[in-house]
Order: sequence, then C-alpha cells, then structure tokens
Amino acid sequence: MKFLLILQGDGAGRLQRQEFERVAHDAGELVGGEQLADAQLAVRLPDTEPTRIDGYYLIDVESRERAVELARLLPDARVAGRSVEIRAVMHPTAADF
Repeated sequence: MKFLLILQGDGAGRLQRQEFERVAHDAGELVGGEQLADAQLAVRLPDTEPTRIDGYYLIDVESRERAVELARLLPDARVAGRSVEIRAVMHPTAADF
C-alpha cells in the first residue's frame, strides 16, 4: 500500500529527517520525497491563502500501521507547530493515459 506523508506546519527550517530516510530506505519502503518551495511562490487557482505543506514522502508499506510507525520517526510529528498527515494513495496517476 502506498501512502503520502505530507509535512506541514510553520517554519520547517532544517529538520533532521535522516533516521526516517535511513529506516524507510533500508526496508525498501521509501519511494521518494521532496522539499517544496515556499508557499508564497506557489500559484493557486483560485487565488486563496497558501497551504502549510512544505514537503512530502511517498512510501510503499504493508499496512497503515507501518505507515504510522514510519511517520512517527519524522521530527515534524514531534515539533510544535508541525504535523505529518498520512494519506493513502488510491491508485496510480496517469493510469488512464
């Protein structure tokens, strides 16, 4: 099962996420991830307030419980003003193209 771990909150700064990346990578569960540019640089349609999302990881794990276990390794889950949203990926994008 694939899950998107959405990193959000105020002031990500340079949080150390190496433990999460090492554990997920060594287990073959880390598909990818990226840090996003500042929300002030985003284009929003319609023009609304910027979201607090500033990064994400895509993981492929056996269960929702494992996704939660990995997410708890992220400092974002423990730092005030930050959070990790765990969302299941329903199906591959571009599957109909």
